[in-house]
Amino acid sequence: MVAFRNELSLALVRHGYAAIARLREAGGGADWFEARLLGRRALVVRGPLGVRTFYDPDFVTRRGAVPAPLRLLLFGPGTVHGLDGVAHLERKDLFFRIIDDASVRRLAALVDRRLDEASRAWDGAEIRLFDELTAVYGEAVVEWSGIETERAEAHRIARELALIVDGFGIRGTAYPRAVLGRVRAQLWARRIVRETRAGERVAPPGSALHVIAASDLSDTVAATELVNVLRPTVAVAFFGAFAGHALAAHPEWRSRLADGTDDERRAFEHEIRRWYPFAPLLPGRVRRDIHWAGGTARQKDWIVLDIIGTNRDPAVWRDPDLFEPERFLDATGRVVEPDVHRYVPHGGGDVRKGHRCPGEPSAAALLEVTLRRLASIDLDLGPGAHEVPLRRIPSRAPAGTRIAAHAPR
Repeated sequence: MVAFRNELSLALVRHGYAAIARLREAGGGADWFEARLLGRRALVVRGPLGVRTFYDPDFVTRRGAVPAPLRLLLFGPGTVHGLDGVAHLERKDLFFRIIDDASVRRLAALVDRRLDEASRAWDGAEIRLFDELTAVYGEAVVEWSGIETERAEAHRIARELALIVDGFGIRGTAYPRAVLGRVRAQLWARRIVRETRAGERVAPPGSALHVIAASDLSDTVAATELVNVLRPTVAVAFFGAFAGHALAAHPEWRSRLADGTDDERRAFEHEIRRWYPFAPLLPGRVRRDIHWAGGTARQKDWIVLDIIGTNRDPAVWRDPDLFEPERFLDATGRVVEPDVHRYVPHGGGDVRKGHRCPGEPSAAALLEVTLRRLASIDLDLGPGAHEVPLRRIPSRAPAGTRIAAHAPR
């Protein structure tokens, strides 16, 4: 029994997003503390120093850090997420050729147009906001990527991609459904890549499909990376649903977001990603000894970045458990961009040198567009939809309930 007392994997199953906080409290409340992960010693870190250490390639490697059942589900075989060093930088450059400021603006414009079309049907209706956003984001990102297809197929692929993300908590029936979603999405993407390489399908120059199909990656890895371009956009639906929850919980912000400044929308978006739960942690492997106040983490030990604990670190954030978008605005109303070592909903550190998600600007842009649209609609949460589920990973707001959306007249 003693051996399992500080086992992080069991704590995640029992306590969900509160797992690390419970283990930290039991261990005395230190920012860094020792636990176990899958039976092996693990150093759990949070805060700016923890982020810097976790993303220091001299000390930490991501190779072999994510257990195979989760790695193959979320990322697939041979992808950028499992690479280090030069190989990681070279593969990541492929994504930077796809995702730049201009392409982010184009994707946001596509989402804005489709969200406008979809919201016209919400007048007086009850909708499942998560499902609606999955379809909107999925259709937009498929077109943006250069894949010409029917709307019904785009929506089907979006649902498969949402299933993949929904299964990363690896519990209950969500995981097997996610595995099936991964297989179906993978087969679809491989067909798209092969048709493009065979000249049977035309990809617009510079599009994601064009760049990936023109690479020297195998058909399987190219298909997987194509899925990894599309999947994060659909995953924004989790935060988009939280956006609806936040607007219902803080109605005083609605007019500010509908008619206010881009800075106010960006501040609100930042606070959504800081406050609402998504990924609870990131794992790595210790490459060489890390000495800390409580001891030494040895080579091949786990190191775990506490995402929730960092985004709510009381040493960094004032009243960290309160939802306050104003924390990202200065006295003149201009947005204050968060520090990359203190704010880690999509990972931390230098995006070009480390493993911080290159799709973070897209996620932020999509949330800002979504907030502007949702703020102009009266959102009424149904019974039982006001609590954010913290046992289930990933959480979804509102979990299993409907949002009544009434367009103002």
